[in-house]
Amino acid sequence: MEDTKRTDGFDIIGDVHGHADKLIGLLETLGYQEHNGVFGHPSRRAIFIGDLIDNGRQNLRVMQIVKAMHDAQTAHVIMGNHEFNAVGFAIPRPGGDDFLRRHIPENVAHHIEFLEEIPDPVERQPWLDWFKTLPLFLDLGPFRVVHACWHEPSLNVLKPYLNADNSLLEHAWVPAFDESHALYRATETVLKGVEVDLPKGVSFRDHKDKERWQVRISWWETAPESLAAIAHIPNPARNKDALNALADLSADPTVLEEFSYRGTKPVFFGHYWMKGEPHLQSPLCACVDYSAGRNGPLMAYRWSGETVLNPAHFVGFLPTAD
Repeated sequence: MEDTKRTDGFDIIGDVHGHADKLIGLLETLGYQEHNGVFGHPSRRAIFIGDLIDNGRQNLRVMQIVKAMHDAQTAHVIMGNHEFNAVGFAIPRPGGDDFLRRHIPENVAHHIEFLEEIPDPVERQPWLDWFKTLPLFLDLGPFRVVHACWHEPSLNVLKPYLNADNSLLEHAWVPAFDESHALYRATETVLKGVEVDLPKGVSFRDHKDKERWQVRISWWETAPESLAAIAHIPNPARNKDALNALADLSADPTVLEEFSYRGTKPVFFGHYWMKGEPHLQSPLCACVDYSAGRNGPLMAYRWSGETVLNPAHFVGFLPTAD
């Protein structure tokens, strides 16, 4: 998919997660102005990396801002795992047994802010219908955008199930939530990242206090010193035992061989709740999620045609405390 509208560059914006104050502040910092309810820039366009919702308490305002930009073609928007899960949460399973994303307590907890802010299912439905139109990835010619992982084998599995704009076909939603279907694993990889099994007896607690026996890994790394070096385990102090166990284990080279990024174009992604000073994951890989859904800044990368990424192009916004 080539972008045809003339522009001097794109601003790739990280996971907003229901924080409209951070979104407005970042857009204004980037030089976007609001006219007739739509934020726009005279020579640039925004790209939202997904995960507009959940965690924060300004979901409706975030969606209103982003959809207005999308409709006015001042921004692209791709799907994140939270939009994907929201749609599945509302689609009944064939046969009427629960929903594609089951309404069990842990799934409700991950989605509670969106549900509580828009409690009427009738009022939620237009937003869910919009989510279903979002592409799972973009290739705009000189660079690529995906929520969690650019993995060509998974993209090849996805392609027969996609519309021309890379959104899921209507009949693909059911198999996308079927753990026995190839589409399920491909969608999980692209929207949620690469997960590997932890060694027997090793687990950790995520930020929602759920115990996990699989861990996401840094697919952009090519020669890590240990499994701990590429494992995304939150709350290091709380999960010290898990990290200590992984520090003595080498990363499986077959996993890295399968999932490492081999493209020649820059790729932008979100999803990983980065912290600290914004940095590149490699000269071609940049994560723009710096935990805006919690206490971190909302971050963007200002791309202006470069083929090798530059960490100086990160721009962030974090409201000052009252």
